[in-house]
Amino acid sequence: MSKPQDFPSEPKKLWDVFYDFTQTPRPSKHEEKIQEYLIDLAKKHSFECQKDSVGNIIMYVPGKNGREDDEPVLVQNHIDMVTDSLPEVQIDFKNDPIETFMDDGWLKAKGTTLGADNGIGCAAALAIALDESAVHPPLELLFTVDEETGLNGALGLESKYFKAKKMLNLDTEEWGSLYIGCAGGIDYQFERDFELENKEEGESLFELKISGLVGGHSGLDIQEQRGNAIKMISEYLSEALNGASLKLAELRGGRAHNIIPRDAFAKFYAQNTQSDRLKELAQEMKRRWLSYLPKEDQNFEIEISQTEATPDALSFENTSQFIQFASLFPHGAHAYDLASGRKLVGMSNNMARLLLVRGKAYAQTSVRFFDREEAKKLELQLKSLGKVFGYKVESASEYPSWKPVLENPVLETVKGVYKETFNEEAEVTAIHAGLECGILKDKIGKIDVVSFGPTIMGAHSPDERVDVASVEKFWLLFKNVMEKI
Repeated sequence: MSKPQDFPSEPKKLWDVFYDFTQTPRPSKHEEKIQEYLIDLAKKHSFECQKDSVGNIIMYVPGKNGREDDEPVLVQNHIDMVTDSLPEVQIDFKNDPIETFMDDGWLKAKGTTLGADNGIGCAAALAIALDESAVHPPLELLFTVDEETGLNGALGLESKYFKAKKMLNLDTEEWGSLYIGCAGGIDYQFERDFELENKEEGESLFELKISGLVGGHSGLDIQEQRGNAIKMISEYLSEALNGASLKLAELRGGRAHNIIPRDAFAKFYAQNTQSDRLKELAQEMKRRWLSYLPKEDQNFEIEISQTEATPDALSFENTSQFIQFASLFPHGAHAYDLASGRKLVGMSNNMARLLLVRGKAYAQTSVRFFDREEAKKLELQLKSLGKVFGYKVESASEYPSWKPVLENPVLETVKGVYKETFNEEAEVTAIHAGLECGILKDKIGKIDVVSFGPTIMGAHSPDERVDVASVEKFWLLFKNVMEKI
């Protein structure tokens, strides 16, 4: 596929590399093609390169233009991307490229995630290595794998590959902010088996769909109070149980632990005489949700129709239990970091996935926190919910928070360069999303870290887009910091 005519062109090396990233499939856990791209690039330019036991790529770039003998700097990004698409878009993320287009200064993808998270940061790191005019110390470029499903590349990394005591992470998405802290996290999974029974006389199978919600990143957007399709479909079913003997056959909602669910569907049996009431309830629920959902979710759709398939289903009693479990499941921001002075979530829970397939129930949720001790009360709530409803509950993919450190020489350098370059102060803050910085600090030991990046909106959704003008500023800051760090 040839580069679109409207694909951004400056800074050239950065955008050339990012275009290569859009053409190279890199879903989480399937990064083989982008790993090969990085290894080939390193060979072509005679950079020493290693791949560790979990697949992370470490590239060593000599210092240039007077900084050859200085202490090295670690620059870190992740190479995998969230793969999500609109229902009508046919794409094989393991093999197909991402198609892009420009829209009023934003680079977007055609109905899929773009991969600017964290492809732009990767492109900047490689662009500085390829830019012969750039002034920088020796660089240890770290490209981690499988970040989006639980920061597993960073968790599996060994510290023996690094000598640097200064680090830049390029995986944040708000231009003008310098991040010196991030949330930690832990995922929980819930499993239970239900017995199934056959359809009874006078019952019809109904299909309920909720779609068109914006969703978004469960760390960056959880405070926006966007609709969660799983919670909404559970609310409809809970209301429908009042006066109808529903029998749930199937339910599917959510894509991944770090995506706020955008769509969900359920199939259930009800008496034929309930058809009109169920359709009226759909319109009633739509009016209810439209009264308070944010502007970006006002175009969602709810559809209910009868279908001809005849799968087995849960009993009425087990259907009630399943729906009650989903209705009581917590979702959203649970605490705010009041000391930060901004709308910064301190603790949250994303009800990310809910499945009922052939009698097997599965739920996945993602807890984020700044204070590990505070999160224990939310964990207790989740474990208690699972126990009451008979689910097997297991935790997975825990990673530490990155607690802010203001006495940070790297921060002082980046702040100074930002002020000198743009004649204004950068905002120093923390982020509720999970970055790999906390894990890497734990592994490497004493290392000063700052994270920054361009403006990326809609990450983890098909609405993902990057502000092209902010990328140029981001590159200028990164290049100038490299001269002085």
